[in-house]
Amino acid sequence: MKFIKKAAALLLAFLMLLIPATALADETNVTDTTTAESFVCYGDDLNSEQFEKVMNLLGADLSKDQLIKVTIDDEKALLGSIISADKIGSRSLSSARVTLTGEGTGISVTTQNINWVTSSMYSSALATAGVDNARIVVAAPVEVSGTAALAGILKAYESAASTQLSDEAKAVAGSEMVLTGDLADMIGSDDAVELLAMVKNAIAEYHLDDYDSLRPYVEQGAKQLGVQLTEDQIDQITKLGVQIAKLDLDPEKLAGQLNGLVDNIQKIQKVQQSADSIFTNIKTAVQGFFNWIGSWFKR
Repeated sequence: MKFIKKAAALLLAFLMLLIPATALADETNVTDTTTAESFVCYGDDLNSEQFEKVMNLLGADLSKDQLIKVTIDDEKALLGSIISADKIGSRSLSSARVTLTGEGTGISVTTQNINWVTSSMYSSALATAGVDNARIVVAAPVEVSGTAALAGILKAYESAASTQLSDEAKAVAGSEMVLTGDLADMIGSDDAVELLAMVKNAIAEYHLDDYDSLRPYVEQGAKQLGVQLTEDQIDQITKLGVQIAKLDLDPEKLAGQLNGLVDNIQKIQKVQQSADSIFTNIKTAVQGFFNWIGSWFKR
């Protein structure tokens, strides 16, 4: 028995050596926002137990944070014309906490219990809406798609920044989020977001604003990423690009946000690859350990 305990301790020590410090650390530099005021939008249909759970997931401080109620009608007003009723749902449950950060920090999004819209998809759509320099946490009491949360995030940001975002920009942001989500189902969320980022970068860099000039960049971006798009998908992305181009967005700011977004996607991919390698090494080590134990008892 003593031998087995010692062997197990050695195995544990060995496994810890397989995990590099970078895999245990958060690679994203987050600006300290402990002194900034946060605004929390919460779903009007949350019961008391769900409300408490969501506030904990958001890291909300109810003694300091400003609370904003979001109803299902708010969500339908923004998304009703572009998202099917079943995706919006009949109850307002998604909630978010928005904290303004320093100039040049961009948009940071994390999610809890959101299973369709990714952090990168939120970030990209929010940039289109005109959001900038904000740290955002999105959460729900149970697993939800996360589409309806966009309305609450925008409402909270407008309160936090004391600004009124363009209704047109918010509508285009909703369309982008839905289209990116649909593309993600076919080609993966990272490629979907990166393709939209390429199109936006082309708009910002070359000041493109018409269908014929934008379509080649959609086709080129898909080819560069190695993804196959249907004619309908190319058409939808190009038309969305035209809508984005007609918004009053700062090209330099948009380009900076998109570069940061792509960098974050690449960092996430790097961490995932590192994690896959770690777990492969752990599996091999554990198998080797038990084979060694088995051979010991056969002696």
